[in-house]
Amino acid sequence: MPSGDLSLDSFEASEVEEIEGLSPVAMRLLQAATDMKQSPDSYERAFLARQLIQCTFPHSDPGNIPIWSRTNGNLTLSIRPLYDEEKGAHKYPYGTIPRLFLYWMVTEAARTKKRRLYLGQTYPDFMRKLGLNPANGGVRSDSRRLKDQIERMLRATISFKQTFKKDGRTGDAWLDMQIGPEAVLWWNFDKGTQNSLFESYIELSEKFYSAITSSPIPLDLRALRALRKSPLSLDLYSLICHKTYSARKDNDTKTIPWEGLHRQMGAEYKELRNFKQKVVATVRKIRLVYPQMKVDLSETGMHIHPAPLAIPERTGNEVIPYTIEAEVPTRRKPAKAALPKPL
Repeated sequence: MPSGDLSLDSFEASEVEEIEGLSPVAMRLLQAATDMKQSPDSYERAFLARQLIQCTFPHSDPGNIPIWSRTNGNLTLSIRPLYDEEKGAHKYPYGTIPRLFLYWMVTEAARTKKRRLYLGQTYPDFMRKLGLNPANGGVRSDSRRLKDQIERMLRATISFKQTFKKDGRTGDAWLDMQIGPEAVLWWNFDKGTQNSLFESYIELSEKFYSAITSSPIPLDLRALRALRKSPLSLDLYSLICHKTYSARKDNDTKTIPWEGLHRQMGAEYKELRNFKQKVVATVRKIRLVYPQMKVDLSETGMHIHPAPLAIPERTGNEVIPYTIEAEVPTRRKPAKAALPKPL
């Protein structure tokens, strides 16, 4: 099977089965691919900050260490996590839930043009917006994991550091920020279907708000729904969307060496060989929900060629609902402010 621009029709049944062995993940991918092929213009716009595509959050828990970092070229993302004094543990945001929460935050900030973001009237409704299940229970329920990961993310300190070299001189620039220094969040695990009398909100820090609303990258929510169970799938899809725009604008192929891609989003894979194999399988999944992309994988790295964008460039005033599973009506009217112009 060639690694160029493939359509859904180019996949044989056996190849589709290899994606996830007809698991619920495979069924979700196939359903998304079918829907997107039949209704290519029925896209749903979401956004992610450019910096958080270039350097991503951990895929798995880094453990009880005081700082974690990831480097892409001259840009380094560092996280100083929330410290639990009672347990003597550092609590990092990791996995798919922080990514889904980030998509919602960036999209909502772009929609409302406000730092204060309201989660809605009920916690279950907000969970459904992220594609999580408010009905399951237990210590590892989606409800408790979301609560835990939201607190880890909002109370962590995130740092971006960039090194510059020009005319024989070297310089550094950095930005240290907390995502949500102020928040009021109401958790009700026992009466999940009952409306809360108070509305939960998050107040983004001014620095984080400025960072995420400055030329955010547009993504298709239909693809995020299909890929939401895998941090690497979400990261690679976002990266390909970003680089496809750059390749299209510059009319030039963008190449990411394997070593650089490994540093950027594969730190959890100790062996580069294993990471390559995972990327190959993941790119095949992404092709189902972004069939117009033109991505080749070679011995030297990933090559992203000019191609149609996953989301057409904005043509007018568009309302951006954010719901991973299905749009849920809320009492708050959507803001009518114009969106920032995406890259």
